[in-house]
Amino acid sequence: MIVGFAGTRLGRLEWGGWVAVAFSAAAMVLGVLIAVGEAMSPGTYTNVQFTWLHLAPAPGAFPNGFSLVMGTLVDPLSSLMLVVVTVVGFLVMLYSIGYMHHDHGLPRYYAELSLFLASMTGLVLANNLLEFFLFWELVGVCSYFLIGFYYEKPSAASAAKEAFLVTRVGDVLFLLGIFLYFSVYATAGPNGGWAANGFVFVHGASPFLPLPGANTPTLTIAGLLILGGAAGKSAQFPLHVWLPDAMEGPTTVSALIHAATMVAAGVYLLAVASVFLGFTPTDQLAIVAVGGFTAFFAATMAVVHPDIKRVIAYSTISQLGYMVLAIGAGFAMVGLYHLFTHAFFKALLFLAAGSVIHAVGTQDLFKMGGLKKHMRLTAAAFAIGGLALAGIPPFAGFWSKDDILGSVYSVLGTHPDYWPFFLLAFAAVFLTAYYIFRAWFLAFSGDGPRDPSLPTPHEGPWVMQVPLVVLSAMAVVAGLFVFFPGFQNLLLGGAGLPGIPPTFTTTDLALSAVSVGLGAGGIGLAWSLWGNGRVFVLSETSAIQPVRRLLLNRYYFKVGYDWIGLRAVYTISRAADFFDRFVIDGAVRGLERIFAAGSNRLRSIQTGLVSDYAAYVVGGLLALFVMLLIVGPYLLARLGGS
Repeated sequence: MIVGFAGTRLGRLEWGGWVAVAFSAAAMVLGVLIAVGEAMSPGTYTNVQFTWLHLAPAPGAFPNGFSLVMGTLVDPLSSLMLVVVTVVGFLVMLYSIGYMHHDHGLPRYYAELSLFLASMTGLVLANNLLEFFLFWELVGVCSYFLIGFYYEKPSAASAAKEAFLVTRVGDVLFLLGIFLYFSVYATAGPNGGWAANGFVFVHGASPFLPLPGANTPTLTIAGLLILGGAAGKSAQFPLHVWLPDAMEGPTTVSALIHAATMVAAGVYLLAVASVFLGFTPTDQLAIVAVGGFTAFFAATMAVVHPDIKRVIAYSTISQLGYMVLAIGAGFAMVGLYHLFTHAFFKALLFLAAGSVIHAVGTQDLFKMGGLKKHMRLTAAAFAIGGLALAGIPPFAGFWSKDDILGSVYSVLGTHPDYWPFFLLAFAAVFLTAYYIFRAWFLAFSGDGPRDPSLPTPHEGPWVMQVPLVVLSAMAVVAGLFVFFPGFQNLLLGGAGLPGIPPTFTTTDLALSAVSVGLGAGGIGLAWSLWGNGRVFVLSETSAIQPVRRLLLNRYYFKVGYDWIGLRAVYTISRAADFFDRFVIDGAVRGLERIFAAGSNRLRSIQTGLVSDYAAYVVGGLLALFVMLLIVGPYLLARLGGS
């Protein structure tokens, strides 16, 4: 409200932006201070809550009653996420001052972006699943507003609706999962209240320790439903289709969604559920399968796409797959470690892409070229982000991505069914390095733009350059934080959870060597095809041209979903409409007509004339007399015979 007032009532649209920057800066300072406090005091937490709704005692289920609470939980996990949300949020907000200065919808933009950040902050500080879900939904509706910010464009409006509807599928699954977990854990806490206990992590032990016989079909189904919710929010297969189309929103929105807010919420949900509730072995296999397959699946689509923002969007889906893979294999903290590093280099890539779009006015990589000569800072920032994404040492992505691969590899002996998905994730390393440097070479290398109609490129103002510099530094050093005991405390290092701090056995070093080799190979292939301004053109008669078309059409998943919507869902809807109109409503209207006709007939004999009523009485008596004459002898005979 304050942001909107400053932008609309004080005469200067950009003033609302500076108010939003000031608030986000304050949130960043508080978030970092809270995280430092948690890092310096391992094993501590702050849980402030109040009773929102108290239910009366119910025989059998809740003999002592039941309380639903709202609260704020500051623990190592939420502190780590606070750093991600507030730091990236502040930098994106500051960057927006320069990137969005030309737009007339600035008050609405900054108000929605501020609400988006506030919703994500509330989500990570929630102390129970019910409160978590409320903020989860608020994050979803804010994403709808921001993806469809340019609502005058049909494509933007359509993308917003698609994101809203697809994520709603996941949200319904998540809510059903909450109900099932509630049914299992509602009476497990010392106070007899599942929501009242919340997510409290004390000395490495959750109050929601697995119940006797906890590996039950109910918990398995609950875990799969939680996975469905996370897959919708984090755009994992098969609910991945909305995220590339979400690029219709401003690039700053894309940076925030992909780095620190909406898609991070799904991974955070899985991590919280893994630590505090636990997953059954079936759930873990399903999570590993979704994560490993998505990591490779999304990377294949990025290798051919001509849109710079969509290439980065596919990389987000792929990298989230790595995080999901780690959580499914039992390494939730390793997955959050990659979420932490990924937030900085992914925000860097999007903001660097935004700087390019701001300068040349297009997202088409094949129209760009030679931008390095005019945009050295942006070129360097994109390259640093690309190296971190590709997992090249010493950049941040190397440490966290290799920790995932090494951790998952360590359990393959006891879980051989993880092998196919581990190999898919390993293969995605090569594709990741290839597609991100294909984008870099197409945009920045060469003598000049391939489209001569593009304007002369230039760097953005200082408010756009400062976030690029800060995020570039974080993309270099963020991975090294894991070597500091304080940061390890934020990853629950003393909790007996595997994978933190990272180990460096001979096997780990060998895996890292292979991984770095694959990354370097991907960069080399990208340079050989696209370096120095070259453009590789695949012949129309090539045997792999159908594969390219398949990838460009996203494996026809969107077409398939549209077909399901237009054919199956629409057909069912029409059948339901027919049943409603002609069976249910028809039955009601038929009874109404019968009674109306009867009442009309009866009303017609009510004339108000005494002579008519006398005639009715005489006629009735005559009818009764005739009936007695006819039926009377028969009745007398029957009675006499008996």
